[in-house]
Amino acid sequence: MTLNFTKEQRAILINQMEILKRLDPQSEAEYERNIEVLYNGYSHFYEEIFGHIEDEFSPEITRKVFDVLTMYRALYFGFKNLTSEEQEEISEEDVLFQGFDGNEEPDHYCFANHVVKEAGLYSEMEDLIKEGKIEMNSHRNRVRYYNELLSRWTKVREDAGGEHLTLQQIKNVLGK
Repeated sequence: MTLNFTKEQRAILINQMEILKRLDPQSEAEYERNIEVLYNGYSHFYEEIFGHIEDEFSPEITRKVFDVLTMYRALYFGFKNLTSEEQEEISEEDVLFQGFDGNEEPDHYCFANHVVKEAGLYSEMEDLIKEGKIEMNSHRNRVRYYNELLSRWTKVREDAGGEHLTLQQIKNVLGK
């Protein structure tokens, strides 16, 4: 994909190249070439200056990942708040996030990995990874399965009203 910049964006980048040229005189010729490319709008060469920049993630994938992680957070904490007798009725594995397939669902996988490991959100999942209870790469497609759970989760979440999930609510989400 070719990068595209407005004239205003190119003016800002040219200004940055001018600053870098003064800060790094040994690379002055490189910055001059970059300035020429930007000034003239030679978009074919932008990637040589900036490297490959990925397209922005779709809002749908971003929302799906957050929805799945939030659902699994509620399932996990709901399970942890059950009595030991209630916990025997379902497996802890059922309420643990199962990851996304790194090969078949790479955008979901990469974003979820970033959210948990780099952004530091959903810290309980990072702890579960360290304990060896979950992996971010499921090695099998999970999106369809998560869609089924999310459709049930939507109704249960409304009924739960911010409280920890009951055993029956967890079972309803899991389809048990």
